[in-house]
Amino acid sequence: MHQHIETINTPNIPAPRYSQSENVARSISMSSLELVDFINSKRSSEEAVLQHKDFLAKVPKVLGKSQSAKYSADYKDSRGRLQKCFILPKREACLMAMSYSYELQALVYDRMTELEDQARARALPNNSKIVGELAILECFDRLLKPAPSSKMMMLAQIAANNGLDAKFLPGYAIDAASDATGGSSMPTKSVTALIKENGISSSAAAFNRALAAHSFLKALPRVNSKRETVEFWGVTDKGLKFGKNLTSPQCPRETQPHWYVDRFLELAALVGKV
Repeated sequence: MHQHIETINTPNIPAPRYSQSENVARSISMSSLELVDFINSKRSSEEAVLQHKDFLAKVPKVLGKSQSAKYSADYKDSRGRLQKCFILPKREACLMAMSYSYELQALVYDRMTELEDQARARALPNNSKIVGELAILECFDRLLKPAPSSKMMMLAQIAANNGLDAKFLPGYAIDAASDATGGSSMPTKSVTALIKENGISSSAAAFNRALAAHSFLKALPRVNSKRETVEFWGVTDKGLKFGKNLTSPQCPRETQPHWYVDRFLELAALVGKV
């Protein structure tokens, strides 16, 4: 049986490529050795065994010399010698099988369809993995309330992790307060930048403590790589009128509060900083 073939000079047939579940493995192929073995396995004991050399001689007659040349290849036999073979796609393999009988054509067609299904199953993303990642995103959303732009980035990353096309996602997410009416994102900056721009006499740390005391911010815990519990700030439901939670560039598992530029002085007044 010739089940393993080391091809040395394979034809220019592209390897199977998949784009989500709608693609099929159009480049699934069988070597002439595999086809001969398959045909012999379907013949009765009374029928003569098909020889590979006879199959090779028949390929140009059935497919035509110029067409068959496209599928010519070499392989190493059990003694390491280079031998000729053909690597045939589904259509050509079925044509060769039909030259022996319609029954063999149907059997080869079914076999290659089975190979396509197997390739498609291998190419599809693991559904349980996607479900798990989406569950993590839902938990992240519920606990940390990230801005829409951050959630969009997370969804795009999940798609990339699973070989999915994320082009269906909107190209732009609106980050704005829930009571905003402009229909577009509201500019935000860090508390450090806004304190400086507005000439407020306070450090960022003191301002954050004041925000937390008035329930606009809250300290959230996470465990770091050293199994130590560390804290980071997150904008509360009350605070979402004045700011948003971005994913921290230093740690994707943390949020980084940003405050709406146009509402910062109002927020500062509410916590007694102006």
